[in-house]
Amino acid sequence: MDICPTSCISLTNNGEEEELRTRLSAPALNLEQSLYASDKLPTQRVMVKDEDACLHCGLCAERYPTAAWDMQVYLYNITKTHGGCQTKEVA
Repeated sequence: MDICPTSCISLTNNGEEEELRTRLSAPALNLEQSLYASDKLPTQRVMVKDEDACLHCGLCAERYPTAAWDMQVYLYNITKTHGGCQTKEVA
């Protein structure tokens, strides 16, 4: 939890989402956004991440030896405007 620059990760006892939100390091105020929780760890607790506050920096996946998080590299394609929309400087 100490590696997270936004404090969006909490290590706590598992519970129902509504009650779990009250025990997080940073308040998960966006109720539309689900929380991500790890499987039960050897300590019988779970790691919970507020996706709204997460920067996706990957520091947590590098730091935690329990492999509670597994950050995957993926290619994200978005549609871009056609080159004809750009203005050209004419000399």
